Amino acid sequence: MITRPVVALAASAVVIASVFVSADSWPGSRPQVFTSASGTFAFKTRPPQLNTWSGKSQGTMVALAKTGGETATWTRELVNIPVTAFVADDGKHVVTFDTWARLGYEHALVIYGEDGAVIVDYDLNALVPAEEIRRSVIETVGGRRWLQDATIALDGGGDAVVITLRWGRVIRVALATGHIATAQ
Repeated sequence: MITRPVVALAASAVVIASVFVSADSWPGSRPQVFTSASGTFAFKTRPPQLNTWSGKSQGTMVALAKTGGETATWTRELVNIPVTAFVADDGKHVVTFDTWARLGYEHALVIYGEDGAVIVDYDLNALVPAEEIRRSVIETVGGRRWLQDATIALDGGGDAVVITLRWGRVIRVALATGHIATAQ
């Protein structure tokens, strides 16, 4: 929802007071599968059945066997409907980003631990200063696209997720504790 006045024009994008605003089209959320880089673990999400644009989804972490079989290690209701996720190679952590059709607000980054418990649940304001959000994040009807053109990776040691935003901010979040270390 846009809280600023917007001039209605036939164009799909309008620039008002140096804020880029455009329309989004979000289909209903769908089941997704995210795998670890090594392919040994997968994280499966299943959205709510009644309202596919909001609510909480179901998440399941599975260990993948070389023979093609899989074994669930945990299943739980998630705090949101993740847009994307990264799975640690050891299967002990999964990092989810954003909420379906509501990017860059609550649940911008959530880390789940080995048993599926929430280690940390950050909204965007906890990760990026408000002035920087206003200045650098593309805002649309469907949210604040803070991850647009960003690079996201789990570090080589598997102990943190590292996000490099398109304007240069680097955010490092420890998987085990959720501690944030930011470098400009």
